[in-house]
Amino acid sequence: MNEPHPTTIPPEQVTLAIEGWNASDLQNREVFQRSLGSLTGQTYPVDKCQLLIVLDASVPEQEAAWILDHLPNARFLRVPAATYFRSKNRALEAAKTEFLVFADSDVEYSGQWLENLLACFSDGHDLVGGNTQYEHGPLGRTLSLCDWAATRLNSGYSEWFYGNNLAMRSSLLKRLRFREDLGISGGGAVNVLREQLRATGVMAWFCVEARGLHHLAPFLQKRLRVGGYQIHFRRSASETSWSWLARAPLLAPFLVTAGTAIRSYQRAWRLRSTLPGKGASLPFYLLTITAVKAVEWIGSALVAWMPGYVSRRYGWFDVPHDPNQASQPA
Repeated sequence: MNEPHPTTIPPEQVTLAIEGWNASDLQNREVFQRSLGSLTGQTYPVDKCQLLIVLDASVPEQEAAWILDHLPNARFLRVPAATYFRSKNRALEAAKTEFLVFADSDVEYSGQWLENLLACFSDGHDLVGGNTQYEHGPLGRTLSLCDWAATRLNSGYSEWFYGNNLAMRSSLLKRLRFREDLGISGGGAVNVLREQLRATGVMAWFCVEARGLHHLAPFLQKRLRVGGYQIHFRRSASETSWSWLARAPLLAPFLVTAGTAIRSYQRAWRLRSTLPGKGASLPFYLLTITAVKAVEWIGSALVAWMPGYVSRRYGWFDVPHDPNQASQPA
């Protein structure tokens, strides 16, 4: 199903929760404004949806007021001690409509993104993940092959989805919760939800036409952190695939990075027709994937062999104490 038919879901039944949870996202107004502009430019009437802007409670009101210039009907959902997944959970608790859609402040969405995402529910799906890739830029296509495991040529069922491009029915809202013990940021650890979904018989539908372009973060810091998360969330969440790879202290960086590299190579082969030269450039992309994985290996080794140093130096996996069990829209 590569061309979803127009959705019949009225906007009054849709909550759009936009992650802008930390102050650094708000300070990078150019990126956030680009995302908001893509949302206000949707073919679907976004302004008639329930709109939640998810912010850390510590962000001063004057820093966030400009967001209402783009979405005047939005409400701020202020989350104490916000982390990426804690913010998602608070949006789950706050949504009162039949459908909930997650968007992020660092993703630019195609004009028919929301319409395509919601159209998939007419075929009986309960959870729909969209097609996120990196924006054009240095190594952008290579990093998409490395990170976006759901990227494929056609729509279909998938075990992989991402919190920046995701929609679900209300039947899941009370049954589904993201892990909140995996650090301030999230990374691919969103897929620890797979075991919860399997237990309830739910499988995500991947919609190739629900496209989003993710902002390219500074390369070195991002790839080191990605490598570190590959170790961290597998150690913290034993239900994740290949979690046993992260438990061998000496071998963990080699095993985990090799496993993710193999998946990236497989993805490049599967998507080779989309690469420049209709596949002739595949050897070049395999080499660049190897270079990216070499940097990630360093991040994996730091976390596997020097976790105390990484925690003190970067705080990647800090989980601030939540003084409240729930948060309501302001």
